[in-house]
Amino acid sequence: MEDTNRQRIVRHLQDEEVQARIHSTIEQARSDATITIGRAAQLFRFKESKLREMEGLGLLHPIRNKDGGQRQYTWDDLDRLAIIRELVDAKYGVLEIPGDIDRLWRSLPTIRREQSDSDGAFAPIDMRIESEKELVFWRYYAPQALRMSLMLIRENLPNTTVGLILPLHRLSNEVIPTAEKISIVGESLIGWLKIDGSTHILYTPCPSFQFPTDYAIYPLVRMSNEEWSESPEDATLIVLERPDKRFKKLSLNVAFVKLIRRLLSRLYQEASIMRACFGPGMRDERVSATDMSEVAGFQDVILEGLADLIVWLGGKTTYGEDRWRFCHIMLPDTSIASLPIQQRRLISRAQSANSPYVPGESIFLPEKSKTSVSIRAFQSGRIIYRPEISLKERMPVFVDVEGDIKSNIAVPVGAENGQPVGVLYVASDELHAFSKEDQQFLRVIGRFIENMLNTYSSRLQVTQDLRSLMRTPEVVDIFFAEFLSENSFMRDLEALLANIQVLLESDENGVGVERENLSDGQRAAVSHDVVSFIGLDVDDQESIASRYGDQIMRHLSKTIGLRIQDNVVSLVTRYASCQMYYMYASRFYLILRGFSLEEAGEVAEKLKRSLTGNISLKRSEVADSVLILPDITVHLAVSSYRGKKLRQMLDEASSVVDVSTKISQQLDSALQQGLDKGGDVIIAYKPAQKTWGVLEV
Repeated sequence: MEDTNRQRIVRHLQDEEVQARIHSTIEQARSDATITIGRAAQLFRFKESKLREMEGLGLLHPIRNKDGGQRQYTWDDLDRLAIIRELVDAKYGVLEIPGDIDRLWRSLPTIRREQSDSDGAFAPIDMRIESEKELVFWRYYAPQALRMSLMLIRENLPNTTVGLILPLHRLSNEVIPTAEKISIVGESLIGWLKIDGSTHILYTPCPSFQFPTDYAIYPLVRMSNEEWSESPEDATLIVLERPDKRFKKLSLNVAFVKLIRRLLSRLYQEASIMRACFGPGMRDERVSATDMSEVAGFQDVILEGLADLIVWLGGKTTYGEDRWRFCHIMLPDTSIASLPIQQRRLISRAQSANSPYVPGESIFLPEKSKTSVSIRAFQSGRIIYRPEISLKERMPVFVDVEGDIKSNIAVPVGAENGQPVGVLYVASDELHAFSKEDQQFLRVIGRFIENMLNTYSSRLQVTQDLRSLMRTPEVVDIFFAEFLSENSFMRDLEALLANIQVLLESDENGVGVERENLSDGQRAAVSHDVVSFIGLDVDDQESIASRYGDQIMRHLSKTIGLRIQDNVVSLVTRYASCQMYYMYASRFYLILRGFSLEEAGEVAEKLKRSLTGNISLKRSEVADSVLILPDITVHLAVSSYRGKKLRQMLDEASSVVDVSTKISQQLDSALQQGLDKGGDVIIAYKPAQKTWGVLEV
C-alpha cells in the first residue's frame, strides 16, 4: 500500500467523531456472545463472502475447530471489523487497508470527550482519594522495576543512555523493528536511563524518535557483543543511544536477562493499569509517608503490594498453586533505638494474602525466637535459607503458626550499609523452593523495600517539629541551639560599633551627650573603653573525625562549647561582660567587653587549660555509654581594641559592616596561623610590633 493511502487513513482515524464511532461499534460487538461468520457479517453489515475475502487478504484471522467447522471470530477480529467497517463506509477499498490495521489503530492517541463522573474527574473527594489507592503500588513498583532493569543492562556500558520499550500488545515472536519503524509496536511503556543517572518513565500510544539514526533496537535476550541467536521470550525491546561508531557493544548473560524478565513480567499483565498510571490526562498525586513504627492493624499499601507480588512472581506448581505460600516483611522495633542489634526485636509490618501473621502484632524476640531464620538473617546480614526444614529445628510456636512448611528463606534488607533496616521472609510448601535466581530476585526486591523505607523516613523527618521551625527559623541544627550563632556575633559586633559611631559623630558635631540620656548599648560602649575578642578551635579535627566519625566530632564540639560557657559565667561582672558564640564546626568566638589585651590573654590561657587533655563524651542514654577522647588540644586567637582604635577604624571605613567584617577576618587569620604552627597555642595581636604572634603567658 502506498504511503499516501496510509497517511490519509491516519488522518481520518484521528478524527474525534470517527474514533467515537469505532469505540461504540467495538463495545456493541463485544456485548454479543455469538461470533460465528454469519453473526459477524450481520453485526458489521458485510456479506459472508466479503469476510472470506478479507480473510484471504490477511485482514481477518478466524479460527476453526479440528473438524473444520464454521469459522469463529475472535475478539481481535471483531475489533478489526469495527475499524474496517468505518473505512469501507469512508469509501476505502479493502485492498487499500493494511493488514496491521488494528495495530495502526492502537498506535493512535485516543481522543476522549470530557465526562463528568465516568472518568472520576468530578467524583466526591473522599471517593477519589480512596480509589487512588489502587494505583499507588504500581506507580511505585513500575519505575523501580524499570530503573533496576536499566541499571542491570548498563552494568557494563558506563556513560551510555539506555532505554526499555515495553509494547503492551505486541507478541514476543514478532520481527524486531528498527528505530525508524519503532511506531509499529504500538501502545508502550517506556523506561529511559540517561547518562547522568536520571530515569524517566512514560507511556506513549505510538513511540518514535526525532533522530532515529541515533538509536539501535535490540530484543531482551542473552547476547554477546550485540549478537544473539535465541528467540525472545517477551516483547521487551532495548534501546541504546548510538550517536557515533565509538561505543562499547552490549553483552547480557542469561542471569541478567531472566531477572529483568521477571521484574517486568507483571507490568505486561497489568497493561490497563500502566495506562491509568502513566498515560495522558489528569493524574492525582499521592505522597505516601507511612510511619512504620506506628503501623498496627493495617498495612502500608506499597509494602503489602510487594509482599503479594513476591508470591505471584514465585511462580506456580504443577498443580497450579503458588510455589511460595506466603511472604511477610519484618522491621526492627524503633521504640528503643539505642539497643544493640543483638537485642532488637522484629515486628511484622506487611504480608501477602495467605500469611498467618498479624501486621503490627506478630513480634519476634531474639531471646525467645532462637530458631527464627529472620532473627538470624537480621543479626548476621546474610541470607538464611533452609531448603529442607527439620521439625527438630523449629520451635513449636512456629509450627503452630506457619504449619508444615517444607522450606523457607529470610533476606536481610539494607544490610549492604552495615545496619539492616528489615527482613524479607518467604515460606514454601515445596522442598528446595528458592534457587540462586530466586535469591537474586529477592535481593532486588529487598532494595525496593529499602528505598521505600528511606523515602518514608525522609518525608517524615522534613515535617517534624514544625512549631520550632516557625518559632526560630534561624536554628536548623537544634543540636547546637543553646549557643548563640555567627549571625548573633555579627549583629552584636555591628551594634557595638554602631553605638561607638553615634558617639563619635556627636563629638565631631560638638553635641555633648549626657550619660543618663544614653541607650543601654551606648552606655555600654562608653563604659567599656576596651573590647577584646577570642577565637577558639579544636586541633587535628580531621584525624578525630576520621577515627571516631562525624557524630562523635559533633558531640566533642558541643562538649567544648558547654565548657566554655561554664567559664564565661564566672567572667561576668558589674563592669565587664563576656558572650560566647558558636560559629561552625568546632569554632567558637567570644566578645569580652571591658577586657584589656592582657586580661583577654589570661582568659584564653584558662580556656586552653580547661580544654586540653582527655574529654569524656556521653554517646547515649544507656548506662556507662561514655567515650573518652584522649589528648585533645585547642588553638586560640586573641585581639583587643581600645575605643580610640575602633573610632579610627570607623572613621577610615565606609560602613560599620566593613569594620565588623575586618575584625572577624583577623580572628580567622590568627586561628589559621595557630593551626599552621601545629596547634596547642594562643596567637595574639602585639600592638608594639603591630603583628600577630604566639602569646607567652
